[in-house]
Amino acid sequence: MIKKNQLDVVVRFHDVKRLPELERCIFSLVGQDYRPLHINLAVQRFSEAEIEQTRARLAPLLAGEDAPSLEILNWEHDEPADARSALINLGIRASKGRYLAFLDYDDVLYPEAYNLLVSQLQAGAAGIAFGRVRVVELEVYSAFFRPVAALPSFEGSSLRDLFRGNFCPIHSYVIDRSRIPEQFLFFEPYLVMEEDYDFILRICAQFPSDFSLVGTEVGEYYFKTDGSNTHAAGGRSPAWQARYERAAAFVEQRRRNTPLSEQVQRALGISPPLPDLSIRDFLDRAA
Repeated sequence: MIKKNQLDVVVRFHDVKRLPELERCIFSLVGQDYRPLHINLAVQRFSEAEIEQTRARLAPLLAGEDAPSLEILNWEHDEPADARSALINLGIRASKGRYLAFLDYDDVLYPEAYNLLVSQLQAGAAGIAFGRVRVVELEVYSAFFRPVAALPSFEGSSLRDLFRGNFCPIHSYVIDRSRIPEQFLFFEPYLVMEEDYDFILRICAQFPSDFSLVGTEVGEYYFKTDGSNTHAAGGRSPAWQARYERAAAFVEQRRRNTPLSEQVQRALGISPPLPDLSIRDFLDRAA
């Protein structure tokens, strides 16, 4: 049974040494204007002591009368070694609310983010609504973080742009689960790059999407100077480049194999809709 109006946020967290960043992330959720709000914190192979340490560090943030509720979910399996997609799936399976969102432990949202995005969903018929995320360079020190510069935002403003390339970070959108069947709500378990892009490609190819708020900043995405961001660190590593190329090939195959629904085709101006028109077919026609 879906809980009416509840919003579940899946936060993935893999390293207890990064608790200060998780605290900042959870603080941004406590500060959300939207209620009711539930947090599914999915952790990667934590010991009982690490789970209790995490719970204790977050307890002061969640002590308020109207604070979000929190559940800690532990991925205990050996595989996949990099469980980032498995963590998301663990959180999705535990979610009970009508609305679903994601936030990584090292990013934040502005207080009005979920109110804006849920209101956009309620006002229309879309299954997913997008906002814009501000990109910030963040210096990381042992005891604190320091924002040093605003970086160029991810470029894009429409569904057509999204099909060409991902400009929507994982915390830039909210999903209405009453409009998207459960079988579509999963991340490819063994995909460790572009996993979030693959997810929204599948969703947006089949169900109406709302980009009305892509000019409105709803949160911040951090490029960290300690190199712990996947993309920030990777450009210097041949191994990273090889992994990225494999992920990009997977996503391109997704474009070629995923048909656009008639409803999505009409929204893109294709009338009458064409049978078996894939994302790649559409992009090639629009070129």
